[in-house]
Amino acid sequence: MKFICLMLAGFIPFQVFAKSDQICQELKSEQIRLALTASNLANANSTRTPEGGAYKPYVIRSCANGGCDVRRDDREPIMKYLPHHQDADKNGFVAYPNINQKVEYSTFNLTATKLKLLVATNDCGAKVIIDNGNSSFALRYGGIGEPNVKEDIFNFDDRHQVVSWMRQDLKGASSTLNFAANGEVISHSESEQ
Repeated sequence: MKFICLMLAGFIPFQVFAKSDQICQELKSEQIRLALTASNLANANSTRTPEGGAYKPYVIRSCANGGCDVRRDDREPIMKYLPHHQDADKNGFVAYPNINQKVEYSTFNLTATKLKLLVATNDCGAKVIIDNGNSSFALRYGGIGEPNVKEDIFNFDDRHQVVSWMRQDLKGASSTLNFAANGEVISHSESEQ
């Protein structure tokens, strides 16, 4: 009987550690998913990039083990006839990123909820610092996860859809997105410290 108790005593801490490590890895993956999805949403109307042409959205193949398998979308851009637009070609067409904003916004909302559930486990040094039920919550990571992320703050509408999000890093730089009722980004800002 003593032998079984000693075995169990040695096994349980390992299982707790393994579960905690798994949660920390999943937390990192979801932080990355949120950042990539936010980038796609913020750039849904970006017709000009430093690399040239329309923004190429991130395609997330999978997220696991603290990272995400990601590539840039190589699909053709969506062409819109806007002859007076500054980025119109000689035929009056403008290339827009091939982004399904409804899908991206849905992913963003699901990821926000998943992050809250992961942080609520109180593993990895992360914690929910504000929880106003269905209207808002703030998550503090303490530098765990995506490089230098300090916290995420989410505000929701009465349908529990994100209407605003702010991410701050450990250096004080922040990114903010504000959404319309249909999930389209109505404003995006980034500040550096």
